[in-house]
Amino acid sequence: MRQYVQSLARLYSVPFESFCYYALKIAHTDEEARSFTHPTEDVLEHLSVGLGIPIDELRGFEARRRRNVARLYAELEAWIATPEGRQRYEWAFPPKS
Repeated sequence: MRQYVQSLARLYSVPFESFCYYALKIAHTDEEARSFTHPTEDVLEHLSVGLGIPIDELRGFEARRRRNVARLYAELEAWIATPEGRQRYEWAFPPKS
């Protein structure tokens, strides 16, 4: 969710910390809140109203991201398991000597 909020801040051409402060009411000193690992109901409410996305969907952001990363990793492993994929991978990422 942090990456999503960072994208919103860039979209509005404001620093991330300022966006969090003014749009989401997160104090400048609250690094933990800006990590968005466990967003409070207030933060989710501000995002929900501002984005027009239901709070339940916002709660599912992190779980969807983890599933997507796991799926992409599995696809990469399957691709590397093919001769063409292994050759391309070794070309792009040669072993360090």
